[in-house]
Amino acid sequence: MMTSDTSEIDKAVEVVSINDKVPVPNESIVPHERQIVDGIIAIWKEDPSTESLGISKLHMVLKKKHSNWSVSEKRVKTLLKSYGLLPVSDVEQYTYAKEITSLETPSVILPSKVNLVMTQKRGKGLYAKVNIKAGELLWEELPLFLIPPLAHTELIGSGKACTYCGKLANDSSRTKSGISVLRGLDCNFCQETWCSLDCKRQNQLLHSSLKHPLHGSLSLTRAIDPTAFAQLTEYCIKEQWSGLYAIVIIYANCLLDKSGVLHLQFSAMARVSQSVRYKALNSAAGAFDAMQGGALFVEEQQEQLWRKGYELFCEVFPRAKSEGSILYEEFMFMLGTYNINNLDSSVYLLQSHLNHNCLPNTNVVTSSKRYEGLKVFAKRDLKSGEELTTSYVNPSHTVQQRLRELRVNWGFLCKCGKCKDDLNAQQRRKSSATKSLNDQKEIRTFLKNASKEIGSEELDLECPIDFNGERRKSVRFDEKVVKVA
Repeated sequence: MMTSDTSEIDKAVEVVSINDKVPVPNESIVPHERQIVDGIIAIWKEDPSTESLGISKLHMVLKKKHSNWSVSEKRVKTLLKSYGLLPVSDVEQYTYAKEITSLETPSVILPSKVNLVMTQKRGKGLYAKVNIKAGELLWEELPLFLIPPLAHTELIGSGKACTYCGKLANDSSRTKSGISVLRGLDCNFCQETWCSLDCKRQNQLLHSSLKHPLHGSLSLTRAIDPTAFAQLTEYCIKEQWSGLYAIVIIYANCLLDKSGVLHLQFSAMARVSQSVRYKALNSAAGAFDAMQGGALFVEEQQEQLWRKGYELFCEVFPRAKSEGSILYEEFMFMLGTYNINNLDSSVYLLQSHLNHNCLPNTNVVTSSKRYEGLKVFAKRDLKSGEELTTSYVNPSHTVQQRLRELRVNWGFLCKCGKCKDDLNAQQRRKSSATKSLNDQKEIRTFLKNASKEIGSEELDLECPIDFNGERRKSVRFDEKVVKVA
């Protein structure tokens, strides 16, 4: 009876193979689509120059890394297309430099040896007025808009970092009993503190307006809603969206500036809509961003994120919302403008006028104390009339990395001397490698043909002649060599 029941059970049970079984060595497997996409991304991250490979060569690299994968070139192309990850060489590269606009900068004070020139080809730029020696300080400036690190928000709220610049507080600034000895650097209405009198002086009005509903000078007139700002900050932390956090602080600064100059200066900067910038992310190497390590939001999700950000932005500034002074399109321009002009999260007026070169002639040095701003030095001797340049990217990165980052983040295809030289050198290395492979093939062919002709007989090669006309002494493996002249 027991045997009969067991037999019936065995017939009713269906054994199904699953993919987590231990694979047989060299057994061909059909990878899941996510495995293929992750495999391609891993190749790009390991060697960014492979982002320029076409589908055919990319497929070959993938197969070499995963020799037991059964995947066709057609499937790779279909998957990368569906994920928006087609390689650069397979789609047209999108640029938006021509869509960036800028205006003459009002109330700008220029250094004595620097000119500000606006041209049709390069837009605004800074030029040397006179010959300048290498290492010479050209100028120093404070941030026009200083944005504290979003990652320090929790520390700022608990008084462990400066509410203005985000600098971490020194534990020695408080006694062991917890009694504040900050000598007026702590806020009277919350736990937040400043790291210096300079920070407090520059930030106290903004701090009160953004964070104290009953004490902000403009809060009573509903120009700024601190409760809504707190909600927006939480959202920015959740989404890791520093751009939204920054433009709220920038707009609040502009509202508090009675002269109106801050608003005019920010509006005069290089300006482009964030939706236009996103097109560059969503083309060429697709929505893949090496710095983020994977695929970005698809366009519909990104639009939803922007709309949500706009709603929260308007809640912070209720008067602007009721008057309709900040439309969605303007919000997108503010995001784009901040993203192409900020340096280390903050925005500088003069520094933002420096155009790019992968081999820059200036050296921009930012202070570890962010509220102290930056200094700009001549990196080499400069001639009168020469344009001053900086590098928007790391010059030590590969040319492919630099080209893609510049195209995506600033909208242009770099054609500077360093990029041209690096591409030429890369092409020469490829040509040399191809020639070396061809030479090796010719040598193997020669030896193979020679072996066929002479069979098992020895091949006597002529001993080379030394530069002095004498025969070089040879060393045979079966002889003991004491010294070779």
